[in-house]
Amino acid sequence: MPLPAGVEPGIGAEKAAHTAAATWGLPDFVFQSSLTRKGSGQRELGDRLLLSGSRGAVIQIKSRTVKPKGDAEERAWIQKVTKKAMSQAKGTVRILRLQAADMVNGRGTTLSVAGEAYEWMAVSLLDHDQVPARWCPRSSRSACPR
Repeated sequence: MPLPAGVEPGIGAEKAAHTAAATWGLPDFVFQSSLTRKGSGQRELGDRLLLSGSRGAVIQIKSRTVKPKGDAEERAWIQKVTKKAMSQAKGTVRILRLQAADMVNGRGTTLSVAGEAYEWMAVSLLDHDQVPARWCPRSSRSACPR
């Protein structure tokens, strides 16, 4: 879906993902990111969390904010941000396992999320106008649609 006019691409993609989840009947299960203290700074706990039963998904959303280049450059950029997204997701799970965080779902309900209560997976959503055909990023555990 197109992003709203005048909205920064990264923020717009996050809002669009949350809106899509709420539209398709997931407002009870999709939680907005939360901030937590880490050292002298703050850290965002995922862009969104999807929680259902004993399973959780940390959703990281990445946007291409510059004009796309050739296929090789785009593959390299996608690979780089996917690796970053997976690292961020692992960090979110690590922090949630150390200390529960209050998260708010699409209906405004707050839930204390303790990382040890869930079996986790990481999901990277990509907002990009020109993904090279028949290609997806690889990691040791990635799954690509065929």
